[in-house]
This record gives sequence, structure tokens and C-alpha cells, in this order.
Amino acid sequence: MKRILVAMLNSIAITAFLGSALILAFSTGPIPGHTGGFNENSCHVCHLEFPVNSGHATGGQFYVAGVPKSYNPGSTYPVTVVISHPGQSRWGFQLSARFQESGEQAGTLVPTDENTLIQEANGIQYISHTQVGTREGLRDGPVQFTFNWVAPTTGSGPIFFNAAGNAANSSGDPLGDYIYTAGAYSISAVGEPGVITPVTTVPERRTRRILSASRFMHIPAPVDLNRGDMEIHIEHRFLQSLKDATPGNAFGIDSGANINLGFQYALGDRITAGVSRARFDQLVALTGTYEFVTEERSPWKVSLVGGVQGRRNFHQEYSPYLQLASSFDYGFLRAYVVPSMIFNTRNEQELEFFPDPINPDHNNTFSLGLGVDAAINRNLSASWEIVPRLSGFGGFGEYTPAMSGGIKIRSWGHVFTVMASTSRVFTPGQYGVNTEPDFSLGFNIYRRIR
Repeated sequence: MKRILVAMLNSIAITAFLGSALILAFSTGPIPGHTGGFNENSCHVCHLEFPVNSGHATGGQFYVAGVPKSYNPGSTYPVTVVISHPGQSRWGFQLSARFQESGEQAGTLVPTDENTLIQEANGIQYISHTQVGTREGLRDGPVQFTFNWVAPTTGSGPIFFNAAGNAANSSGDPLGDYIYTAGAYSISAVGEPGVITPVTTVPERRTRRILSASRFMHIPAPVDLNRGDMEIHIEHRFLQSLKDATPGNAFGIDSGANINLGFQYALGDRITAGVSRARFDQLVALTGTYEFVTEERSPWKVSLVGGVQGRRNFHQEYSPYLQLASSFDYGFLRAYVVPSMIFNTRNEQELEFFPDPINPDHNNTFSLGLGVDAAINRNLSASWEIVPRLSGFGGFGEYTPAMSGGIKIRSWGHVFTVMASTSRVFTPGQYGVNTEPDFSLGFNIYRRIR
């Protein structure tokens, strides 16, 4: 029990530390690609409490000034983003300049002071606030962010300046913040500079989901990771069956547990590598993921996951596997379908000691993971998962598919799942073959670091 409490306290400490780090990271500039234009999300993808631009009704302002109605190629123009909102006390924005027809970068954005910085993604420049530029504690506004735009020397046609702004309340979380979008445009004919503020918002796809983890409960889930993103996993399965548990032993929490620690790193915008280690059998799993379709606005998401697991710190009994992780969004429901092919699932030593093997002549297993996630609100959802074995080796004794049900809690960069499950294991070479006949408690913690 003491060991379990220490492990849980360590997990909480790690989560709190990483959460603070993530909040600080967003105060030094949002993720690129959140201007609200060219089919991009805005900051509203996380700061969901109020509809986009609803702050105008209570005295807020957000606009782009200084964009020339027409420009001289290669000339430099000062541009200013202005934001204000009664009662708010921290400020942020993101802006891009792109050709209307092609969506490509138009000209060059140049910071002129410590209040702004440049980030790039997919060939597009995004200028946004720095930590100093948020002017924390400055109430009401208006707050100005001024920088230079150097007009392009090649290319033609209208240029759109799309911007998203955040009038925040300095609480350190996304609650109570007002999100705005605005824009301006310039045509290529030579003329005098002017100020225009037409709103060019892109409607947000209604969703109550803030964050997805790369694992649903046991099966993998397709998520959009950008280069340099990291994800830490802490997974815990208590051993005592719920049918034998009582309030006196905290419904099984007093029993021992199998613990899995994992780490994933995005090597590129589509490729991710990961490693995990479970307590039982000292099982190490190495994985790689390729994202086919994971854009936030697409209802379909598909990733290919490949890996290999090995017992005794990756010295024995290697089982490679391939999984096609797919999901589909429909309103506040998300469905998962994950076919898995697992190789070398038959353990020759266990065949000598355990009776009643299922399909002992097979050395591979094919399973199908199915999951449903139903959003209750923007931070809470109910989840169900089942992983039936469809063919191949099926372990020993009576066959039981991996079944799990529980609650997911989403917070700032964090997904916490509390569940009851028949699986006390974590890799497809285990849960995809056979599991325990009864349920026990467990939980998952996932922390995304961008």
C-alpha cells in the first residue's frame, strides 16, 4: 500500500509540474496555425467558454490596423493588432499574411520589439505574443502589438491578414477567456496605406473535445502531433477483482498493481516514436506511428501503428504488431475501430505448463478494437472499449476479450481516465490475445507537452 501511495503521489506531482510548464509555454506564444483563417482553428479550440467574438457585445474590441489597401513590392509597412476587453488582464494574439488564391506565405512578418515573436509551420509565418507581450496585470486594455510587414516582391492577387486574439483573465487556465478573430486584406496595385477591419472569421467546428491522447483505453487512437510534441503515459491496473473487493480494501486499491510508463516524441508532423515499460514481465514495447489523416477539422482520423514488445527488458519473446487506428466524429460521439495483427503470440514454454490452449497450432493473432467516447461536457466524457480476438492463438483457459468502461476527464494538456477493465496489461500482444475473466479498477494519465 505504501508503494502504491508513493507512486500515486509521484504521478500527481509530475502532472502538476507538467501542467504548469504547459501553461507557461502557451503564455510565450500559441501553437502555429490558429488564426481562424484558411480553414484553421483559432484559440477557441481550447478557450471554449464563450463563443468567438461574443466579447464585442460586452465592450471588447479586436482589429488589425495599418494594412495597406495596396502595396509597393518590397516595401515595409507597420501593422498593429489592437485588443481590449473590460475586466480582462492578459492579452495574446496570432496573425498570418497569405495570398488569397494559393494560401501561401505573402511577404515577411518582422518583430520590432520584445512583445512579438515569429513561429513557422508548413511554410507559413505566424507572428504572436511573447510572455512579456501578454502585459499580465494590465486591465481592460486596449493593448497594441506592433510589427512590420515587408511586402512580397513576387506574386500577385489579394493578400489576407488573418488574426485571432485572446483577452484572458490571468487565471492560468482556459476558463473565462474571450476569443476574437479579425482580419484585413491588401491588393497588389500600388496605392496609399490605409486601415481596414473586416472580420474574416471561419466558423469553428462544434466540438466539446479539448484534447485526445494517443491511446483510447488500451487500443491506440489517432491524434495530431506536430514535430517536437511529447506525450507522457502513466497507466495503472489494480489486480484485485471488483467482485472480491470491499470498502475495507478500498475496492481493490489496496491490492498490488501492474504499472506501465511510456513516452512518445513526434519526430515530424506525421511520424512519432515511443517506448514504454510495464512492471509485469518487465515488458518493453517500442512503437512507431505514421499519421495519415489527423487534422482537427476532419471527422475521419487514421494512423498506422507498428511496434514490437519484448519481455525481460526486451531480451525475450519478441512479438511484433501492426495496428490501423481510426476514429470518426459524429456530433459529441467519437467511434474507434482498430484492427490489429499480432505476430509470435504463442509462448512455447507456457504451452508445456498450461492446459487448454486456444488454437495452439497458430502463432499469430488477429483482433479488432472497438471504442465509443460520448462527451458529457467539454471536459468530461464516458468511454467504452472492447477488443475481441477474431482469429489465431488465443492464450489459455476460457477466452475473455478485453473489455473496459469508464470516465475521461480532460484538462489543460492532460487526459485522465478512470476505468473498470478485464485487462491488467497494456500491449496488443497481451490484451489482444486473452484477458482476465473479471473486472478490476485502473486509471490512465496522459500529458501532452508541446
